Amino acid sequence: MDELAGAGLVAAGLLYLFFDLFGGPLRAGLGMVGLTALIYVPAAAALVALLANALVRIGDSRTSVPVLAVVGFLVVETMIAMALGRRLEAALFQLYILMPGLVMMSLVQRGMQDRLIRALVPVFFFALTGVLLNMMIRFPWADSTYEVMGRQVAAAREWQAGGQPRLAGFTRASFLAAGQILIGFCALEHRLKSLPWRAFWYVLGLIGVHYTTSKSPELAMVLLPAAYLIIGRARASDAARRKLLANLLMGFWVALIFAGPFISMTYAHQLYPGGTGVGRGYSSLADRLLNTWPNAMSMIDWRNSVTLLVGRGLGGIGTPSMMFDTVGNPADNLAVYLFVALGLVSLGAAVLIFRGGQRAIAAGGRGRRDFTMIVAMLGVGSAANVIEAVVPLMAFGLAIAYQRPRTRTSGANEDGSGQRRRRRRRSSASPVGEAAVHPA
Repeated sequence: MDELAGAGLVAAGLLYLFFDLFGGPLRAGLGMVGLTALIYVPAAAALVALLANALVRIGDSRTSVPVLAVVGFLVVETMIAMALGRRLEAALFQLYILMPGLVMMSLVQRGMQDRLIRALVPVFFFALTGVLLNMMIRFPWADSTYEVMGRQVAAAREWQAGGQPRLAGFTRASFLAAGQILIGFCALEHRLKSLPWRAFWYVLGLIGVHYTTSKSPELAMVLLPAAYLIIGRARASDAARRKLLANLLMGFWVALIFAGPFISMTYAHQLYPGGTGVGRGYSSLADRLLNTWPNAMSMIDWRNSVTLLVGRGLGGIGTPSMMFDTVGNPADNLAVYLFVALGLVSLGAAVLIFRGGQRAIAAGGRGRRDFTMIVAMLGVGSAANVIEAVVPLMAFGLAIAYQRPRTRTSGANEDGSGQRRRRRRRSSASPVGEAAVHPA
């Protein structure tokens, strides 16, 4: 059963990646034939796999305690949301949105994240191909809609920024394609041995992200070589220096994440006295600074110590708020999203992300890849929605899950089967042990 639960988590993660990667044609096509409900197949698979994983891990304190902690946290947050006036549908929809991240967290806890991260390599190639083709071809599903809960929802957005089309490729929106290319490249780079090939795919990836016109993923992609340079120096350093370099790199992006909301509440009108502009003069950054971020922060009652502490609850920001609340806001910033939803409690997420990055950079090998994915996710979060984008949310879950206590046990490997092999060795009374393997 334990192996089956693990396989179920991997299958659910792969389904999420597939449905996210080809979200445009899938949603448009399923809507045309009246099978819209099939878009929830990944969520249904994830729900079953997460429940099975929780049940089979009962009794194992190393894994069951974190699972119970996450479940307890989500239950409490749902109750808080209801107490603060959020609709149950909004809170449940927020849980639905979080499920890809929960799947990744469970896989990391099992040491099975590699099985899902390897799938990000073809995600990179397909996402990049989709955007490059979209430069020359207008896909037939562009700007199509389908019906969900009596509402017409865009299957694939067709929009512009400053007169330039925002290309989404095969997925539903340009910022999703940008996140797929950016974080997918981090997975690809780890597998490439040749520097010229790394440079070749990096340049193509940068071109693809540029034509999505998603600014924060593009900035993260531009600065990615500097991250690799710092990581290279960190690997040759002692543990304390490695931790310092990792903190500096993550601190830069966290500072940038907080800089946007801070400027929006202080100097935004001085920076953009003419407003957001129109047509080719439109600035999406100005729109965030003048409208999105200050409006989101105004959703918190700053005079109420309770809402300041716990926020508006699950469903209080992002798509759930726009669908089920009288006041809605997309957030488009990781700090804004978490703070409005969770209040000061969200600072715990920052602590976990920092500690996750430290664990990853200290692990070496695959940890280097995981660290760049975490840094890339923070880059996306400076001016885009991490929580409601499958691939960045998985990187977010990767960072959080690195906090789980892990021990250097003999025979442990990335698929979590070390304990079963140790039991077999004990039963056969073999006198020979294996060398300890570092945590995945």
